[in-house]
Amino acid sequence: MKHLPFILILWTVFSNITNAQTSRVVSGSTNFSVKFVLGTCDGTFDAPKGTAVFDENNPGKSSFNLTIDASSFQTGNKTRDKDMKSEKYFHVAKFPEIRFKSSKIEKSGNNYRASGTLIIRDVSKNVTLPFDAKKNKDGGYTLSSQFEVNRLDYQIGEKDWKLKDIVTVQIVAEIH
Repeated sequence: MKHLPFILILWTVFSNITNAQTSRVVSGSTNFSVKFVLGTCDGTFDAPKGTAVFDENNPGKSSFNLTIDASSFQTGNKTRDKDMKSEKYFHVAKFPEIRFKSSKIEKSGNNYRASGTLIIRDVSKNVTLPFDAKKNKDGGYTLSSQFEVNRLDYQIGEKDWKLKDIVTVQIVAEIH
């Protein structure tokens, strides 16, 4: 019985480690849509990559450091995709990654919010992204977020009556 306090301390330490362990993104998707004069353009980027620390019981101890390969941009139209990768829009030769690094994770109702820095074309903006977290049977999580980005805030193209400024982004990341 004299070892009970020591055992309780060890149990507390190890249970906290397992609840908030660093995971890596193992799969997912990145989709977007933007309205233009002929309708809506839907497209994809590769899944996000990076690391995530997520503890649903203590979101304040959680963090994300994610990147998306900007050159993986696809809409199903080779001419448009080439144009979007050019200096005029994403300029992927100079800015190959889209990055998000959180500074704060908090619970918001039944969901969560990740505040941090979103960097596109070397333009950094503080953003708050809503997300949902579902625990998987294997102990990992599926994190999903839908949010809007004003492309002009990140110098993606110029003001144009043919293309709307607001882009809807949907990201899903499987972490383990």
